[in-house]
This record gives sequence, C-alpha cells and structure tokens, in this order.
Amino acid sequence: MTDNSQLPPGFDTLWGLREAPRRGPKPGLSIELIVDTAIEIADAENLGAVSMARVAERLGHTAMSLYRYVRSKDELLALMIDMGAATHPPPEPVEGDDWRANLERWAVALATLYRTHRWVLEVPLGTQPPAGPGQLSWLDRGLAAMAGTRVPAEVRVGCILLLLTYIRGEFRFALDYSESRPPRGTENAVPPLPYGNLLRRVVDPQRMPALAEAIDAGVFDGVQELYAEGDLEEQLRFGLPRVLDGIAVLVSSFEAEG
Repeated sequence: MTDNSQLPPGFDTLWGLREAPRRGPKPGLSIELIVDTAIEIADAENLGAVSMARVAERLGHTAMSLYRYVRSKDELLALMIDMGAATHPPPEPVEGDDWRANLERWAVALATLYRTHRWVLEVPLGTQPPAGPGQLSWLDRGLAAMAGTRVPAEVRVGCILLLLTYIRGEFRFALDYSESRPPRGTENAVPPLPYGNLLRRVVDPQRMPALAEAIDAGVFDGVQELYAEGDLEEQLRFGLPRVLDGIAVLVSSFEAEG
C-alpha cells in the first residue's frame, strides 16, 4: 500500500493516486458530487456556510458517509479550490499575439474566476504551494504566455506570482470592504462618512503635505463606490496595465542582453 502521509490534503485524490476502498457498501456518492455541492453552497453564501454536515444534508446523506470519500474539512477545502479553478480553465496563449496580450488575457480570466468564486479569497494561502491539476494549469498557462521571451524561467514564475498577488489583493480588499458594510435595508443604519471627507477632518497639511494635496485633489472621494462588491473594473483598468508595464521593462532588459 502506498504511503501518502506526507502529501498535502487532497493531493492523492486530485491526481488519482488514492486507492479505492475495498470494503463497505456500494458507493452512492462521488468525490465530484460532494465537492460540486460544497462549491454551490460557498458560491451562494460564503465559505463559512460549508461544513461536512451541511454538504451531507444537501445530498441527503449522513456526515459520516462523506468521510468515505473526503477525509477531512481541510481536504474538502483543498478539493474545492482546485476543482473550482478547473471550472474556469485558463485561456490558451493565442498564436501570433505577443506575451503582453496573452498575459493580459490570462489576468482578466483570473479576475473572472475570483469574481465567480469569491469564497476562494477566504481560504488562507497556507504553507503549501499550489499542487493540484486545476491550480497548476493556471501556472502553466501563465508561464506559456511568456514562453516566447528571453526571460529566464525563474523570473517568469516571479512575474506570474506578481500578477496573481495583485489581482487577488484587489479582490480580497473589495471582499473585506463589502462584508464590513451594513446590510442594505438595515433600519436606522447610519451611512459611513465618505473616506475623502473623513481624511479632510483629520489630516493636517503641515504634518502630511503630500497626502493633503492628494485629498484636496479628490483622489480619495468615491473610494467606497470603487470597492463596492462587483465594481472592480475601473481599478483593474488602472492597475493591471501598470503591472504589465513593469513586466515589459523586465522583458526588454533581457531582450537587450541578447
């Protein structure tokens, strides 16, 4: 029997390395059905609504019956993240397009994935790097987008992680902000003071002249609306090209070295 004790949760299941049980009743469930149901719950509510008992109830089974397929809640989360990534596969690089067009297409698709499965952002990144086929396919396509450049493999990986961190950070910030807002229709709810007005009350131009200048220019007005749930397009339109501009400088430097 193969020892899988050192593998990350769900790794052997995702890669087909787990041995099928030889005893017990005829299976009435499947790993795919369990994970799909958990994803449906998370999409409709949030990650906190997902539990082995809740998934089992939705499927009309007992929680104990699920452990025949999924060993733990941690394994369920690992399977959800990877299979969730697989439901929105990354785009293939388009032949004839340059690295920037292909990488921008990859980044926009990743943003769509986060918008569809916002609960992914609630899962801590943890200490284990991506190891499932769904997540690794995203890394593969991102690297493939830069395959025609002279950028070394280790630097290309850094570029992909930079993009991933930027997009994830934008959506994580928006998610935190949307969850901190009072529910719509809440009686007697006092709307928060607009961020720009809040800063005008406390920032002293003598102590923080550069910040005060930005405040007077209206930079922080409308921040609440910008980061409202589902309203990230404007921020991405600004930030994504700037990140790609930085990568372009890096690509050019390696091209110049020949």
